Amino acid sequence: MNRIVHMFGVLACAASCVAVGVAQEKSVKPGINDSFREPDPKEFLGKFEVESREVFSHRKEIVAACEIQPGQTVADIGAGTGLFTRLFSEAVGKDGKVIAVDIAQKFLDHILATSRDAGQRNVETLLSKADSTELPPESVDVAFICDTYHHFEFPLKTMASLHRALKPGGRVILVDFRRVDGSSTDWVMNHVRAGQEVFEAEILQTGLKKVYEERELLKENYFVVFEKPTPANTATEPRPGRGRGMGRGPGPEMRADQDVFHFLLDHHKEIRRSVKRLDNGVETLTESDNKEVATKIQEHVASMHQRIKDGRGLRFWDELFVAIFQKHASIKMTVEKTEQGVKVVETSDDKAVVRLIQAHAEVVSQFVAHGFDEAHKNHPVPAVLPAAPKLEFPIIPKHGGVLPRPKAVEQPRAGAKVVFDATADAKPADVNKGLDRVARLLNLYGVAGLKAQDVKITIVLHGEATKSVLNDAAYKERFQVEQNPNLPLIRELQKAGVEVLVCGQALNYKGFPDGEVTDGVPIAAAALTAVINKQTDGYSYIPVQ
Repeated sequence: MNRIVHMFGVLACAASCVAVGVAQEKSVKPGINDSFREPDPKEFLGKFEVESREVFSHRKEIVAACEIQPGQTVADIGAGTGLFTRLFSEAVGKDGKVIAVDIAQKFLDHILATSRDAGQRNVETLLSKADSTELPPESVDVAFICDTYHHFEFPLKTMASLHRALKPGGRVILVDFRRVDGSSTDWVMNHVRAGQEVFEAEILQTGLKKVYEERELLKENYFVVFEKPTPANTATEPRPGRGRGMGRGPGPEMRADQDVFHFLLDHHKEIRRSVKRLDNGVETLTESDNKEVATKIQEHVASMHQRIKDGRGLRFWDELFVAIFQKHASIKMTVEKTEQGVKVVETSDDKAVVRLIQAHAEVVSQFVAHGFDEAHKNHPVPAVLPAAPKLEFPIIPKHGGVLPRPKAVEQPRAGAKVVFDATADAKPADVNKGLDRVARLLNLYGVAGLKAQDVKITIVLHGEATKSVLNDAAYKERFQVEQNPNLPLIRELQKAGVEVLVCGQALNYKGFPDGEVTDGVPIAAAALTAVINKQTDGYSYIPVQ
């Protein structure tokens, strides 16, 4: 389970909220923090810092999403065992400061000791009260509240103290459990007293404004950013960000891009996508029968195309996307609108970038397949693969490439006789794999120093492979492609001495007249008899299904 941190307590419901200026004298849930008064930090390490907790397993992504800048002061509210305190210490650097805030002195002592052991001299601790963070006024750039807000016993008073502690333009980052009837666990429903809408409403009462929500980051928790408004007459230096509105959340353009992307994730079941790997990249086709979804696909791809050109990243917490945008200058991208979506060709002359492009295409396909369930994940950068061995085509060019293995056992022998029983289907624009398999066998003979005449080969086409022998005119009429892609390969195989036969029974069953069979391909009485006859003559049998 997720971070059951502990600091304060909770309100009963949104209707019980009172105005900020009204004293909140009664705890909304007395006793909720009793177990944290005298905690054993070692015991809680086994609860808070385990991979089964979403906020722990996503800790690096969460810190990246916080956009902490060097030199900032960060308050880790309800710091617990110091998981995020340690990470924030690295983010703010030697000129920054992290204040670990907690109601438990034992937690604070543990944090201070472990920070000093790690050489983190920029960490301080602060013992808070049940109704106040005790932070000095205008001392904090970022306040981080992770799985702790639902423990606030006096949420309005606590948030009022935090509002005072923020510098103008300072941010509050709220991470807490999604509490949804029918989908949240019984533990969450019983332990967390209200959902996201209630907590947000309470925080807004304190004078903060909601800046944005990172919907893609987490699944069991939500991640929302609030900001303390800057007085109109107060000039402040903008904080450098990472393409997200000077570090204060996305600007209008980024927000619009996010809205479109989230729309597509919500409608992922209405999207279909195919990916064709190229030697130097990918070719993708993404479409939908829903006109609104198709329009959003085109809008999204156009925006991403421009972002690649400009190097303006997004999903900055996702390692793969960060790597893609770092290499944007090495990526070539062409976009072609279709009636129902968009076709994209993305390539690079850099082999390492090609691997990134192909990995990214796979991830986008997972977005289409799984929606937000996939979008919540971080995707690692693929390892740089060694260059693929170069295939050779000594007898049949362009098809059936093989890798020479001169020291391997079971080399091809002259005098072999083989019959291929081909029934495999293929897309109309693709070559049948039975024909390609024959080309591969011939090329295996070629790399071994033998000739095409050293092996006798017959291929019998039937079943779904029957269409492979249709002439161009018939093929185009039936399958709406310009020409039959199998015919050039059939001609090359016949030149090499391969006997290509088509089953007469299959032609009848498929409704293909004899006149539609391309010239030079004999029609066998049946595939059954052709295969039996060849085996009777000593041919080895190889099925291609």
